[in-house]
Amino acid sequence: MRRLWVPLAVMLGAMVLVQPASANTQVRNVIRVDDRAVESGICDFDVRFRFFGSITVKSYYDNSGFLYRTISHGGPGPFEVTVTAKETTLIQQNSSFTEVVTFNADGSVKTITDNGPFNKFTAPGGGIVWLDTGHIVVDGDFNVLFKAGPRQNGDFDALCAAFG
Repeated sequence: MRRLWVPLAVMLGAMVLVQPASANTQVRNVIRVDDRAVESGICDFDVRFRFFGSITVKSYYDNSGFLYRTISHGGPGPFEVTVTAKETTLIQQNSSFTEVVTFNADGSVKTITDNGPFNKFTAPGGGIVWLDTGHIVVDGDFNVLFKAGPRQNGDFDALCAAFG
């Protein structure tokens, strides 16, 4: 089953920019995002994404300087995601989410926990065509450990149909 983690890719890329800290500290960074991506695997045609806004990343370091957890969320201000295909654009405004990433001792990802609406796109006159919300926990290989709340789970038929 294919899962699309578009916001995750943006946030993991942003975490690379976070600088190491000294003993047992928290570091807060606000990253301005204006990024684009093309996804070829969810519809029979290319779908273009644009991410625009700010993401706040709080990084937690232990006494040795090891980064053991990050907590990310949209903001300050609105965070907008648009999805475009076949000259139709769907907009998700003010994306509200929290993502917690924990790390193993070797620095690899241990778990990723997503809370809140990550994806909520509505087609004019057609209702919600893509909804990922609730709570989900995956391991470093994206195996689902726990989930609650509505999720598309790789079913993008309604989203693809919204583009005509």
